[in-house]
Amino acid sequence: MDKFKGLNLSQNRIDTSLVLSVLADGGGGEPGPQGIQGIQGDQGIQGIQGIQGDQGIQGDQGIQGIQGIQGDQGIQGIQGIQGDQGIQGDQGIQGETGATGAAGSGAEVGDVLVSARVLTAPDWLKTDGAAYLKTSYPDLAPLLPPKPFNPGTKLADPATLPAGFGYATSFSPDGTYLSVANTDAPFITIYKRSGDTFTKLADPSIIPTASALSTTFSDDGIYLSVSFNTSPYFFIYKRSGDTFTKLANPAILPTGSGWATSFSPGATYLSVGHNVSPYITIYKRSGDTFTKLTNPAILPTGIGKGTAFSTDGTYLSVAHDFSPFITIYKRSGDTFTKLTNPAILPTGTGNGVSFSPDTTYLSVAHQGSPFITIYKRSGDTFTKLANPSILPAGTGNGVAFSTGGTYLSVGHNSSPYISIYKRSGDIFTKLDSPPMLPTSGQGVSFSPDNTYLSVAYLADTAISIYKDLDYDPITEFATPNIEISPILPTFIKST
Repeated sequence: MDKFKGLNLSQNRIDTSLVLSVLADGGGGEPGPQGIQGIQGDQGIQGIQGIQGDQGIQGDQGIQGIQGIQGDQGIQGIQGIQGDQGIQGDQGIQGETGATGAAGSGAEVGDVLVSARVLTAPDWLKTDGAAYLKTSYPDLAPLLPPKPFNPGTKLADPATLPAGFGYATSFSPDGTYLSVANTDAPFITIYKRSGDTFTKLADPSIIPTASALSTTFSDDGIYLSVSFNTSPYFFIYKRSGDTFTKLANPAILPTGSGWATSFSPGATYLSVGHNVSPYITIYKRSGDTFTKLTNPAILPTGIGKGTAFSTDGTYLSVAHDFSPFITIYKRSGDTFTKLTNPAILPTGTGNGVSFSPDTTYLSVAHQGSPFITIYKRSGDTFTKLANPSILPAGTGNGVAFSTGGTYLSVGHNSSPYISIYKRSGDIFTKLDSPPMLPTSGQGVSFSPDNTYLSVAYLADTAISIYKDLDYDPITEFATPNIEISPILPTFIKST
């Protein structure tokens, strides 16, 4: 069998691209590789035909050659050992309309390419996080995820504020609606967003019966739940347009004041944390009817103050008072089974809890320093990560991950009352505080496109809303920040 002698990497003198060739030693046939076809492009530079030879180096099981860099699709790879054809020669770099253009490359919108050449709009955009009009790139814009939140300014307060203090807040999944659980009638305040303006909607015809402590939208935006202090302890509203209509109460109610509520994906399940055993009540939805499930075999040890489903609906977490301060259940059908406690527990009463969108991380806001505890999941095991180098300034009351899981916000006691962390791997680094701070920090919520962050707090204004000023997500999109090579630029196909 022929001997494989190695790879030779050379530089194309015309466009500075890299050419990879294969050296081999075989028997039979006349010498000479078949040649390099060069840069095909749009008739481009045809390349050197080379010395044809008599079928090249025949060899036994020779190497067919390398397809090379085929236009915008990057390096297609080595075909490997083909058979009796010997070394056919390098196909070279097919190129983009000769040596420069991108026509006929075969790349599709959204493909990413590293190139030593400068590719230009409108066919290519650099992956540097810059903003562009959606109308200019209608094919690329819907393919890209929203840019992570980076608060730039506090918006003007809504013309009509919630009555009393704010305890919790929740954006609808499309970012159109914002709900605030507040201490005074009507106890639930719902806003509709138009641009940066949040306008209060008419109150539901039936309002909660006492101070509301929690609110959340289902992930389809159809249902809104509110928990509060007196029987029946929580309401479920169904939205039709801008109208929120209260559904009939479940046949079996929670046993005490509702402190927290959370929908599973698809609104199949609804959990309510409350102040009397069993401390967590779980309902299953069928149509508009919510039916209580059997209690888990092992219950939380105290008041359920925060509750959250994972985004895949597999896990349910409950933050509560009394050790272990966090209880995590795994769902199988309609059965919720308690998992083994994490090896390292929060240091005090759990007040809020949130899963990252990919269910990799679980954060718990709690009393006692470090005030926020972050776990990483592997299978059914949750392992505590190292604390952030800069901690919240006081008791953590509410916590939320951004849509992409890159950012984590914590509402807490003591100035600055809101702390925002950026995640890199397993490290959470505190960002600078937003301008015009709230006067306390309770519940927090990111809008689905990461444009807005709302903070509920115990003051007369009850709510502050911050906006990312980097770009307008209604009319613009941002390219991702991607750097594959430290010396060569990266581009994304845009048309």
